[in-house]
Amino acid sequence: MARMSLKTIAIAGLLGCAAMPAAALAQDTTCRNGLFTKGDGFRQAQVTAKRAFFHEDTSGCPQEGTCRTRSYVIEGDSLVIGRSMGGFVCAFFPNDAGGTAGWIEASRLRILPTDSAPPLSRWEGGWSDGASADVTIRTGNGRATITGEAFWPARPEENAWISIHIGEVDGRIAITGNRATYADDNLCELELTLLADFLLIADNRRCGGANVTFSGVYMRTG
Repeated sequence: MARMSLKTIAIAGLLGCAAMPAAALAQDTTCRNGLFTKGDGFRQAQVTAKRAFFHEDTSGCPQEGTCRTRSYVIEGDSLVIGRSMGGFVCAFFPNDAGGTAGWIEASRLRILPTDSAPPLSRWEGGWSDGASADVTIRTGNGRATITGEAFWPARPEENAWISIHIGEVDGRIAITGNRATYADDNLCELELTLLADFLLIADNRRCGGANVTFSGVYMRTG
């Protein structure tokens, strides 16, 4: 019987991997707090099942039975969904503690229509991510501006640390449809997406001190 050298086997393995589609080699299943808004195609959805459980994003998930967590949403709850994978959607449920993210079975949700050109008045008001950041959007004369603060590890009134890292935004936002962008002289950049009940923000991690971020799903406060 002919023997193959380790070098030959290694080369054959590499060639085999190269011939495989990228999705078969590694599929990104990341779906978690802190990273949720680093994407696109966001929509608002409503839970139609009695319960819809969140599933983890670790290896083999979300399809495997052991991936289901104890966290769930109930019929009528509104949440934000992003990309889909094998019958699941990456979902985020905002709450006063910052929210819960994970994979949810798409069959348990109803996708709500998105207003692709909301009036300026829909952007206006105060918004909070429920954790460590708040922003206010004001409109007038066909323009919109944003001001806000973000903190790490928490807001001053909720923090026992000696020092707090702070980030600030203050300036005009450029709105196109239900998307908007912000940039300032300090190299801070924001991308905003407005849905029916939520405002999504993704920043470039240059909007404040260490670990400070405006990235998150915001709910209206006023």
